[in-house]
Amino acid sequence: MKFKLSLIFFLLGSSVPCSLFCQAVPKKLIEFGWDYPTVNKLKSEITEMEKAPFDGVVFSIDVDVFNVFDTVKLPDTYFKYDDLTKIKWKKFTDNFLFVRGIGHSGPHWLDDKSWQTISRNIEKLSKAIAVSNAKGIGFDAEYYYEDPTMNPWIYKPSLYNNLTYQQVGNFVRKRGSQFIRALQKYKPDVKILSFWLLGLVIDQNKNRPLPETDMALLPFFVEGMLESKTNASEIIDGNETAYWYTNPEDFILSGERLRNQGAKLILPALREKYKAISLAQCVYLDGLYAKFPEAERGFDKPTKERWLRNNLYHAYKTTDNYIWFYNEKINWWQDKVDSGVREIIEETKKVITAENNIKSIAPGQSKNFSSIEKPLVQEKFFEYNYVKSSNSIRIKLTSKSIKRLRLFQNSRQIYTITNPAGIITIPLNKIYNKQRSLIIITEDENLKIAVSYVN
Repeated sequence: MKFKLSLIFFLLGSSVPCSLFCQAVPKKLIEFGWDYPTVNKLKSEITEMEKAPFDGVVFSIDVDVFNVFDTVKLPDTYFKYDDLTKIKWKKFTDNFLFVRGIGHSGPHWLDDKSWQTISRNIEKLSKAIAVSNAKGIGFDAEYYYEDPTMNPWIYKPSLYNNLTYQQVGNFVRKRGSQFIRALQKYKPDVKILSFWLLGLVIDQNKNRPLPETDMALLPFFVEGMLESKTNASEIIDGNETAYWYTNPEDFILSGERLRNQGAKLILPALREKYKAISLAQCVYLDGLYAKFPEAERGFDKPTKERWLRNNLYHAYKTTDNYIWFYNEKINWWQDKVDSGVREIIEETKKVITAENNIKSIAPGQSKNFSSIEKPLVQEKFFEYNYVKSSNSIRIKLTSKSIKRLRLFQNSRQIYTITNPAGIITIPLNKIYNKQRSLIIITEDENLKIAVSYVN
């Protein structure tokens, strides 16, 4: 089911000059799922595959995904360098090699000899990324298997010669440093798209002390990566929590939550580096379309489509560079996709492109709505206009109940004021780089949120 472009404009209201606000680098939609293609499939079928409505794909060397903490010395032939060079990418410009943050015999954090082998394997992975012209890795650190002793991130003194949590953490930090240095050997500007970075740790830490969480050692590993990353390489938080978002503010506020709360789990000296990480957003088709019983909310097909359409739109507006579109029970490469999904993606991309190309200046106003409900004209909280002569945003509050007003660049907060009133003029020269989404969000005394995407 296609939708009209005017619907999103009506919902969100934005019109600003392209020369001022256009994104220098278009945001990219990346396909990732249980249908991940292998190198052999890409080599032989890439032309047909690139008809899918994506800008890139997460792919695997083989059907068996590479487990980066395995200690088996891998030959060059495992990485299929020759085949990787024969993939004729055209439309898919941003691609990631899929790896899992596990090892079949454990992580061997304390064993220098094992990590010499692990590092050599990762260096060969780095070469595979480079020769394939991929951007980096899609890193899945979550542990799915039954044997808890093989979970690399769990901490128990009995697993580590009764060393303390901090003592084991010091080894893990060293391995995180080795990991990213090995990845950077042939690809100095490697991107690590971590589907979970510290978001799962943050959630588990709400109810359990950090050393007792299932991801207890992951913060140390992230510290090691932060210490040894080059200025050109990039760590990306994939924000898997976005699977279940139902409002635009969920997307807008996610970056501040993840960066600030994640930084509390990191060494003080590295917290600013952590807060500088990129954020990706994700859209989970199987969840939105209730393809398994636990996700069922009783929505009809139009409601599911509206949820998909709006979540994809909000993901585009709030991500730094990437949206990963995750699916389990469909297969893009065998054309086994629910009717209407392809059209929703293509139309949303058209909306985003059209908004990025708007050249006229027009005022806008707030909206408050969910991703699931039908759009309704609701209470207006503020109006805004862009003042070109001073490069500022002028906001007129039309509700006296506003308790906080904030500006965001994608999901990064760049301005905040409490108890605002009347008309507020905010200079943008020092806080906004003109190349990403500018967002206004207010909160009233009843915690009601109103939003406007300025561009």
